[in-house]
Amino acid sequence: MRALIVEQGWSRGALAAARALHAAGWTVGVAAPDGPGRGLAVSSRACSAAHRVPALHPAGAFVEAVAAIARAGSYDVVFGAGEAEVTALSAARDVLAAAGAVVPHGPHEQLLRAMDKAELSRAAAAAGIAVPDVLDPADVPDERTSCVVKAHRHALPDVAGSPPRIDTTVVTGRSAVARRVAEIRALGGEAEVQVLHPGTLIAYAAVRGPRGVVAESMQRAERIWPPLAGASARAVTVEVDADLAARAQELLASLELVGLAELQYVAEPGGPARLIDLNARFYGSLSLAVAAGANLPAAWGEVALGREPRPVRARAGVRYQWGSADVRRALAERRGGLVRDLAGTLAGAPGARHSVASLRDPGPALARLRAAVPARPRPVPATAGAPAL
Repeated sequence: MRALIVEQGWSRGALAAARALHAAGWTVGVAAPDGPGRGLAVSSRACSAAHRVPALHPAGAFVEAVAAIARAGSYDVVFGAGEAEVTALSAARDVLAAAGAVVPHGPHEQLLRAMDKAELSRAAAAAGIAVPDVLDPADVPDERTSCVVKAHRHALPDVAGSPPRIDTTVVTGRSAVARRVAEIRALGGEAEVQVLHPGTLIAYAAVRGPRGVVAESMQRAERIWPPLAGASARAVTVEVDADLAARAQELLASLELVGLAELQYVAEPGGPARLIDLNARFYGSLSLAVAAGANLPAAWGEVALGREPRPVRARAGVRYQWGSADVRRALAERRGGLVRDLAGTLAGAPGARHSVASLRDPGPALARLRAAVPARPRPVPATAGAPAL
């Protein structure tokens, strides 16, 4: 079995997927545009072949290049690592099919619906899942109120280009919210302003096949970065909540999503777990589920090839750390004081599954370190007849 992962470079999710697929016996290729450094997944021993593709602008040239790689490499499945890649490849699935490869998602229009934050909220509410309260930007009460601002609909890729990445951010104050909304609109997106609900970040990840979920994992974040609206910097797997999983699976069925889906919630103290996002792709802390016994990428690949993998569920109590983010978080938050927070961060490293660092696969961490070191400028040779300075 041969899988091609298409990314933009430096994706922790792509690295976790490459390692997981390789561990399950897949031959893995990684395709990314030219850029500084080699990237994470292409630096891994799990990567059997590194390919170069043009950037996602224009999408037509990008798709043609991926199809040529898939055909030449006899790849069975082509995974997009980010939303832009997922959207572009899903829209061009017939082109990839002609090259002999499967794009492992359900119907394209349903995929776009799941990626549209407003559509997702409506579908979640219909499945009995709580969602964040939405505000009109003009109704932000004052300059001290913090809100979550996200793009609920991105510009869609066509032959002329692809959607820019528009990050979800926490913004404080009516004026700042208005500016962020204008920025998102300028990028071709439609902004949504949500009430910032306090709580714990939890996630339910599942691989759904034609007959239902075949692999699942649930985790609880212990630290996040950036603060308030970030990703897990430290997390642990927990027992799957039966009610939350049942409603999540009802949502996935209504959206006709096939393959991997990670649903993120904010669980309020004494209140509901509110769905804040759905990732129909590899996600940053994916290595945690794999370490806990649920090889989600391998199960997804099996489903894509029309097979029925053995059902698996991640075991509880396995820890995860995104080390560089946890250090940055400690420097910013200083819980109990800077020294105490940094000491706790370092103490949490042994025994945790990391998103990049691995003694068995040191290449990605070394690539990250090399990329962090500024390149020395090359000396300019003196011109003929002029003294060298």
